[in-house]
Amino acid sequence: MPRILTGDETEAVRAEIGAVARRLYAKGGMAAITMRDIARSLGRSPMGLYRYFEDREAIVAWLRTDAFTSFSEALEHAFASGSDAFARARAVGRAYLDFALKNPDAYRLMFDLSQPDDARHAELIAAADRASETVTRHVKDLAAAGIVHGDPLVVGQALWAAAHGVIVLHLAGRLPPGCDVTGFYLDTMRIAFRGARAVSTRAASKRAQER
Repeated sequence: MPRILTGDETEAVRAEIGAVARRLYAKGGMAAITMRDIARSLGRSPMGLYRYFEDREAIVAWLRTDAFTSFSEALEHAFASGSDAFARARAVGRAYLDFALKNPDAYRLMFDLSQPDDARHAELIAAADRASETVTRHVKDLAAAGIVHGDPLVVGQALWAAAHGVIVLHLAGRLPPGCDVTGFYLDTMRIAFRGARAVSTRAASKRAQER
C-alpha cells in the first residue's frame, strides 16, 4: 500500500513532475509531454503519476499556471519599483520584454496555447486573470495622471497587443535579418504609446485657436 504523503511532500513531487514536463516541452513542444516519458525520467511508473495529476492536461495546466505566476511576479516587482506613473509604465514594459526573452518557453505556454479545458482548472484561470491585470494596470495610473486619454482598459490592451506582437514575431523568427528585438520592441511601444498620449492643455488651446 502506498505511503500517505503530506501536503508538502505531494507538492514537491508535483513540482518534480512539472520540471520534467517543462524540459520535455522545451525540447519538443507539446507533443513531447507524455506520461510515459515523464515517468521514465523520474524512474516512476506512468500509472503512478495519476496519484499527483488527474491526466496529462492537468500537468500542462500546472505548467501554464506556474508560467503565469512567475510572469505576474516579475511585472508586479517592476511596477512597485517605479516612483511615478510614467516610471512604473516604463518598468513594466521593460520587465515584459525581459521575461519573454529570458523565458521563451514559459511565454509560449502562456500565450501560444489554448486548452479546451481551461475551465477545469481554477488555479490556471486565476493566474491568467492576474497576469492580464498586471500587464495593463499601470495604464490606470497613466490615465489618472492625465498622461493618456481614453478607456484605460482599451488603451492597456492595445499596448499589450503591440508588445505581444513583437515578441511573437521574434519567437517565430519572423523579424527582418539583423533586426534587434530590444530596439524594435522599444520603438514599437513608443509609437503605440504616442497614440494614446493625452493632448496637453497648451496644445489643445493652440488647436482650438487654429480652427
